[in-house]
Amino acid sequence: MLKWRQRCIPAGIVLAGTLLAVLLLPAPPVEAGRVCERSGYCSAVPGGIKGYIGPIDSAIQLKEAVEATHFRKELIIWADERVADGAQGLWRLREAGYAHVLGVLEDPMQCNRLKQVFQPWLETEGPVTCTTYASADEKGQAYPFRFKYFARGVGMPPWWKKFFTAGRAVALGYNVLAVDLDVVVLDDWYWRVKQPPLSEYHMLSQNEWGLNLNCGFMYFQNASSTGPVMWVLYDHMRRIVRWSEDDAFLAARSPNRYGKHRFLPLTEQGMLQDCVHSCAVGRPLYPSLLSIWGDDKEAYATLNTTEHDLYKAIHEPIHQAWSPNQAYNLTPPLSQSVCEHYMSSSCTAPVDSVMISTVPLKMPHSSGQYPDRLGSYPFNRTLGPLTTAYRQAYADLGVPLPPDPEDPATEAAAKATPPEKFGYISVHLGEDNCHGCWAEGTWWMVGRHGWWHRHLLPPEQKNKLGMGHVWANLPRGDFVKHNIFQWNGHWSWRIAARVAQSRTRVYVANQAFGSRSYDDLPEVRHTVAYAPGVVHAGLTKEQFVKAAQGLAQVAVVLGAIAAWPAVPCDSDWALTPKAKAAGLQKPIQHSIPWTHINTGHAAMPFGDSLESLQCDWPGFGHFDCLANRQPRGQDVGRGMMAVEFHHLRNATHAVPSPDTTILLGPAAGPAPPAGSSSTFTAVPHVELERLNSPLLLQRLQRETMPVLWLDRLVELADLVPGSTGGDTYKRWLDKCQALHYFTLPAEQRQNW
Repeated sequence: MLKWRQRCIPAGIVLAGTLLAVLLLPAPPVEAGRVCERSGYCSAVPGGIKGYIGPIDSAIQLKEAVEATHFRKELIIWADERVADGAQGLWRLREAGYAHVLGVLEDPMQCNRLKQVFQPWLETEGPVTCTTYASADEKGQAYPFRFKYFARGVGMPPWWKKFFTAGRAVALGYNVLAVDLDVVVLDDWYWRVKQPPLSEYHMLSQNEWGLNLNCGFMYFQNASSTGPVMWVLYDHMRRIVRWSEDDAFLAARSPNRYGKHRFLPLTEQGMLQDCVHSCAVGRPLYPSLLSIWGDDKEAYATLNTTEHDLYKAIHEPIHQAWSPNQAYNLTPPLSQSVCEHYMSSSCTAPVDSVMISTVPLKMPHSSGQYPDRLGSYPFNRTLGPLTTAYRQAYADLGVPLPPDPEDPATEAAAKATPPEKFGYISVHLGEDNCHGCWAEGTWWMVGRHGWWHRHLLPPEQKNKLGMGHVWANLPRGDFVKHNIFQWNGHWSWRIAARVAQSRTRVYVANQAFGSRSYDDLPEVRHTVAYAPGVVHAGLTKEQFVKAAQGLAQVAVVLGAIAAWPAVPCDSDWALTPKAKAAGLQKPIQHSIPWTHINTGHAAMPFGDSLESLQCDWPGFGHFDCLANRQPRGQDVGRGMMAVEFHHLRNATHAVPSPDTTILLGPAAGPAPPAGSSSTFTAVPHVELERLNSPLLLQRLQRETMPVLWLDRLVELADLVPGSTGGDTYKRWLDKCQALHYFTLPAEQRQNW
């Protein structure tokens, strides 16, 4: 049937539909005022920044870029390899009024694409800054890691580019918010961080767990170029540059393990953490040795220690230096914009005090001593050319840098360096408590309970969070981070359309993956869906999956996208065990926090209002439930998440009617009332095609993305391998986990 669809749709109709789609592109809703107005850090205005597109390899180039981008000495820095994600992340920041954003992409062509995406807004919101680092030397020889300072790969280049850029900017006297692209602005960050207690801190980081940090959200303010914060930013990457260039020490201690594979299992996050912990105790520490050597007893024996003893020797002093519950009293208006109990409270009452996990950072120094019990001195003392070049990149900035902790002559200067203050935010304390989430909270801790759905919050619940970050314990799925922003309303479909240069390519179903290319993957412009009320809260999970199978069969026969049904949020299997046991009266009056909905993995709420709240089932969020990434001739069907279909309906105003309802033949009889039936109507697949092919062609000629509605639950029992479309459906059934959910092993089904 995919061949039938391609044969019956003339190219002119496809082109006309694409052009019409662009014309029908709705403008995003405009809120009265942006969050930046609370502090006055609104840079997304004409003349707010100058903007910069170009390289930042040299000190001169970097200075030009940051001078053209900063706003009142503030910068937001990110680095990535994907234009689409960069565009969405940048849009979320600019929507808040923050244009002082310095992005780092892989090559100049990507930067030009990013600028082009934002062309309609450049006059009113100011220019875009996008920068790059050279991936090859002056002779055109590619660097081994696409980054000048690495002799071999360690992780991903953007990890290091982000903090190399942030470190040099901090050295030049700028305050830097270094973020990943999966952050969202909920209230004015600067209004919160520029007043006590956060204004006292020189370095803030999202907490991972315990005393470990997460570098997806970090802020540096008022840090001295000669202080410990600057040393953290400088030394975290210098360690990796040295090891990637010369790891003889590591291999000599572990010849039978590390010496054989020479793989450095390290990240920028772990190295930043090592350096923060070094500053906490005032001497260089190398906890990464534990990751590099693992449980290799031989490695530790060469140092007359054990893995356990090395761990204790490194970490016990860190815990002794830390204050995990530093208390601060609050006063209005900040006390009215804070909450730390997002699960159990509506957060409407003022909060008198907050806790911050704190440690003073001291400029570390070795005193020339590297005892074996702490891992000894782990480098070659003769610096290689890459390490020298890295150090020179900072020296070229023309500002004094921190004392070298390896040089005995700088010990007095290190001890005389004023300490700087480090604090953790987003510290998770059980299900109900979260220290610091009022400044920046994660999806798992606060977002999934509704607090990121800013458009659904009543006035008394708004402005209780500063920023958010998608992190950890996410529902399963290959597009889950994108879906999270779609669910909570922080996704720009207009930006997505400009990136894809097509209205219909914004949906995963029409995107190319695997071995497929856009040249051999035509856009599918028609969708089949169950009419509202056909899939209702009375269906069991088994019946819901069966309904999805029937929809998939119809989609294959008609060559359409299957709009996977939303889970009614009142369904028993969408509720938490506690809510089910409580026997909540239905229909449920939903409110935030929606503690009754199982947002761990089973049901993800979205909608235009609390009254029309729907839930997405993450089970559909896998590649092969949505996209056709199979080789030519091995096609499967294509699907659409419920939140994607929600956008399509809003954009096209699609509603069921006699003219838009799929014909099932006279034997089918009248449709049952919405919300009342769990009976499946059997339909011959040949009859379904015969009746609906003319209707489908007519609608494709006059509509951008027509929706065909099923007015009842259906099944095509005769759509078996060997029949028309039967092989395609069988492949889809085998590939899409959601469609064969009940044949999966129990451990794969337990969370969703």
